[in-house]
Amino acid sequence: MTTKENPEMHVELMYPSDYLKAAEFRGKEVTLTIKRVFVEDLKDAKGGKKKKYIIEFNETQKKLVLNITNARLIAKKLNDPKAVNWAGKQITLFPTTCDAFGETKECIRVRI
Repeated sequence: MTTKENPEMHVELMYPSDYLKAAEFRGKEVTLTIKRVFVEDLKDAKGGKKKKYIIEFNETQKKLVLNITNARLIAKKLNDPKAVNWAGKQITLFPTTCDAFGETKECIRVRI
């Protein structure tokens, strides 16, 4: 049996999600317009539920799970600590790596 391999097929891209993943950026930054910020219950690593802040964008159906680092960066960039005021504002996201839970992982950050 022969198969065609895609050398650019990142393991994270093999499993679609409603949420943005760093691998989807393919090393490039992207500027998006915030549609709204809201709270959603997401599964945590232990199978429970945890409330997370989520950003929806005008340009894509994919959402961003908003961690504290990115929330602070967006507030700084927009000069507004109130997420309710972020709708209609543009932010630039880029892929990078960060240390999380003792590992280096791919992550998404906000360009200031």
